[in-house]
Amino acid sequence: MLGNSGIGSGIRALMAGNRRQICVLVVVTLLTLVGGVPVASNADSRPAALTNAPSADPTDTRDVEAFLDELLVRRMEQQHIVGATVAVIADGRPVFAKGYGYADRDAKSPVIADRTLFYIGSAGKLFTWTAVMQQVEQGRLDLHTDINTYLDFTVPSSFSTPITMAHLMTHTAGFEEQLAALMAEPQDVLPLRDFLIQYVPHRRYSPGTTFAYSNYGTALAGYIVERVSGEPFEQYLTAHLLEPLGMHQSAAVQPLPARLAADFSKGYAWRNGTYDAFDLELAAVAPAAAIRATATDMTAFMLAHLHDGQAGRDKPSVVAPILRLDTLAEMHRPQFTPDPRLPGMAYGFIRSRENDRDILWHDGASARFTTLLALVPEERAGLFISTNTPGLDERAILSAFLDRYYPATQPDSLASTTPDPDVGRFAGTFVSTRSAHTSAQKLVSRLSAIEVQPSADGTLLVGSERWLMIGPGLYRQADGERLLAFREDAGGNVTHLFRGPVTYFRVPWYEVPSFLLLGFILCLATLLSALLSWPFEALIRRRRHAMPRASGSHVARWIAATLGLSNLLLVAAWVTLMLRFADTYIYPSGDVTLLIRLATVTVMPLTAGVAFMAVRVWTCHTWGLAWRLHYALLTLGSVGLVGWLAYWNLLGVGP
Repeated sequence: MLGNSGIGSGIRALMAGNRRQICVLVVVTLLTLVGGVPVASNADSRPAALTNAPSADPTDTRDVEAFLDELLVRRMEQQHIVGATVAVIADGRPVFAKGYGYADRDAKSPVIADRTLFYIGSAGKLFTWTAVMQQVEQGRLDLHTDINTYLDFTVPSSFSTPITMAHLMTHTAGFEEQLAALMAEPQDVLPLRDFLIQYVPHRRYSPGTTFAYSNYGTALAGYIVERVSGEPFEQYLTAHLLEPLGMHQSAAVQPLPARLAADFSKGYAWRNGTYDAFDLELAAVAPAAAIRATATDMTAFMLAHLHDGQAGRDKPSVVAPILRLDTLAEMHRPQFTPDPRLPGMAYGFIRSRENDRDILWHDGASARFTTLLALVPEERAGLFISTNTPGLDERAILSAFLDRYYPATQPDSLASTTPDPDVGRFAGTFVSTRSAHTSAQKLVSRLSAIEVQPSADGTLLVGSERWLMIGPGLYRQADGERLLAFREDAGGNVTHLFRGPVTYFRVPWYEVPSFLLLGFILCLATLLSALLSWPFEALIRRRRHAMPRASGSHVARWIAATLGLSNLLLVAAWVTLMLRFADTYIYPSGDVTLLIRLATVTVMPLTAGVAFMAVRVWTCHTWGLAWRLHYALLTLGSVGLVGWLAYWNLLGVGP
């Protein structure tokens, strides 16, 4: 449900989705060499349907507890979730907070809502954006000024329009994806300024035109807060947000202070019937995701953003204001949308519409934790939920919560929709604009593709979900409220798909994951055939006491066999790196660069050698026609593989 578009999965994911798809790609790559393997699509979870039923009382603590106990415990068991922590706000005051399951499964340490810290991932960006707005209030920042004005280094200019803070806050600065800005090993965490200079990504889109979620952009904003405030970023968050809000059981620094470390939940992953535990994950850049907090502390942060100048009906607010009312209103109002028919971005918050109400939200995900923070401003309500094991659909939890306590007040108009007779024009493969284009990360980015297919009944299938036309290029989920829209160019060609603010571009046929995988497998299989066929042929010749081939023939075979072996070893190394990346969200930049250099200095010279020897093979009368054709095919495969590697930026000797 959440966000008219499956935005939650779009934001998580390059990682949360790619974690599964990387593993699938690896398995398919290896197994297809010996047999076909079907691949299931990665469909979004289905939201709860509208109920239009009378609502329960969200301020009734016992009712909320009974509802969440039944809902969460059941789903945690189904999804093998070790622990979760939840907080609920209604009518501008806290009504419920509770921990579920274990913070340490082996020690049987329970999750305690006001004591156990969880890693909230990218939901922590909301603290960064709140800090930015504090600096705007104080006159130190202007949201529409070139960010280079505030930096002590220069972000290269690629377009005539400069990047502003408003662009950073709506993820429309135009940066391509930089996976190094996710997580990092402790010894690899760089000072913020050093990271920003070393890992500046290519600028793909003109500022203000395209949503492309960016950890790097958020890190830039955090560094600007550090510059204009004169305080280190983590220290600033502690002094100006955590302490004023009374969030004493939370931290913006990593690793955690000793007084909090013992209360931090372990993270888990359920694999092959067992739990894999992990003690601590570190964000590569603090402004993107450094907050570790308890559910009750997050209640204070939500209340600060729900503050509207009025106390709760039964209990006055005890949360100190961190922003003026006019600043909060500016931060929460719509700031960008790729299509005026869809909800889009506020400053930092993602906007959606559900049950006739505006929702402000943000999620977060790491290899071990998932989080959702959602606000319903007109109801002065909020929900925070975080788990220490991936797998729980927090969006479905929010849907169920809203349907019970804030159901739709208007009748469902879905029955008025009609099939689209020209639905076939929308068919294709779409990839998130949160993608790399100029680096070796390009291939990884393509793994989160969305398949759009027409149905015989005139509806649209996006993954496994069915969508109905409700307007020109506008579709609504058949069993929910989410919307998606398409954009066409001047020639009437569909170019983009929008799910809320999250934007996908249509890729050509040669970038469709199935095609690029097939091409890679064919090229690699051809090269690997040299490792199997020629030793077998030499053994047959020896047993038949045939004359040995000419020395030039031996050279041709050995060059080809060496190329095949080199490619096999390089693929094995790449698979190892990507599996490690999928498991930790730590992109091995140095290892990938080394692997690319090794591929360049081995594959390219050997491929040139194979091409040269192909000419000799065809002039060598000791080779039969079948073997000459095989060598020609081998040459084509090796050249094709070089082209494939070059297209995906997997060849080169530079940094």
